[in-house]
Amino acid sequence: MKQFESNGSIYTSYKIAIGKTSYTVLVVEGKINYISVSKDMPNILRGSLGRDFKNFDDAVLGYKSPALKVALLNIELTHNQNKKNEQHNANN
Repeated sequence: MKQFESNGSIYTSYKIAIGKTSYTVLVVEGKINYISVSKDMPNILRGSLGRDFKNFDDAVLGYKSPALKVALLNIELTHNQNKKNEQHNANN
């Protein structure tokens, strides 16, 4: 997981591998909100091959692969737990 803040939004990226294929899942929250899923490709091709969704539910519905659906659900759980931990740490 990598995270950075820009333009009033927090960008958090996760890497997943399904078989021989790697994906980057970008979660954007704040001023703008969306989930972006892109297949890891050479940099010249990467920008045009991602798909954007308004939330994790739409992302899961947008793919047929059961393995990718499970990976996206795991990322959602991990992401939500990380946010709870950050909020807890900020309050202590």
